[in-house]
Amino acid sequence: MSSHFDPSVLKRPRWIAAIVVASMVAALFVVLGMWQLDRHEERQASNSLIELRSQQAPRPLAELQIEFGNDPDDLAHRRTVVEGTYRSSDEFFSIGRAYGSLVGSLVLTPLDLDDGSTVIVVRGVVPADTPGPPAKGFEAPTSRVVLEGRLDDGENPQRIGEPEPPTGHLESLSRVDLGFIDTWIDGDVLQFSILLDEQLPTQESAPVPVPDDELSEGSHLGYAFQWFSFAVIAIVGLVALLYRAGRVDLISEA
Repeated sequence: MSSHFDPSVLKRPRWIAAIVVASMVAALFVVLGMWQLDRHEERQASNSLIELRSQQAPRPLAELQIEFGNDPDDLAHRRTVVEGTYRSSDEFFSIGRAYGSLVGSLVLTPLDLDDGSTVIVVRGVVPADTPGPPAKGFEAPTSRVVLEGRLDDGENPQRIGEPEPPTGHLESLSRVDLGFIDTWIDGDVLQFSILLDEQLPTQESAPVPVPDDELSEGSHLGYAFQWFSFAVIAIVGLVALLYRAGRVDLISEA
């Protein structure tokens, strides 16, 4: 009884269709794998850029603006020093935040600068049950301050958008959406914020600074290998089915 493969099986319509479908599926899996590899490379490049900028010495904000303008993408993750006066009357919270074991509300306070612009300072995290704003027990200094911190480009808006403040005065929001914040805070609000690290004068009771981002490469590389594996399985499975169909036909003809 012969077990050779009969090539004529490849001319049958159902197997032609199977070959076309399996090839298209395998090609799709390869494309998805390549996309994940691209995402992996983008994440590596992003992490390298963040590390490079965050390791540079702090520079005055005005100096950075001269070199990079006010483009949040060019300024993000750079360390800066800035001087100004807090506007505590317009302080607000971003509630329900978690940074590892650090859980609570972000305290965000506008800082009026000498050039007339305003930058949002993320002063840190306070317990979720803190009264305010202004954050009771964690009030910002009323005198002029000098800050050192990390420039940040904010967070993407919610898909459904932030609800408008019922009183017309911003008190809390879920994400640091600088475009939305600009709508409710008077003045020329810059489209980047400062994550506070150090401040003069110091405070006895101050919010806990937001920790640095934990950089990782994510799962993109694993997903890429997964998609490539699916492509191999599709092709190998098709070859196995074709061989079985051709071998069975030969046995039945013998």
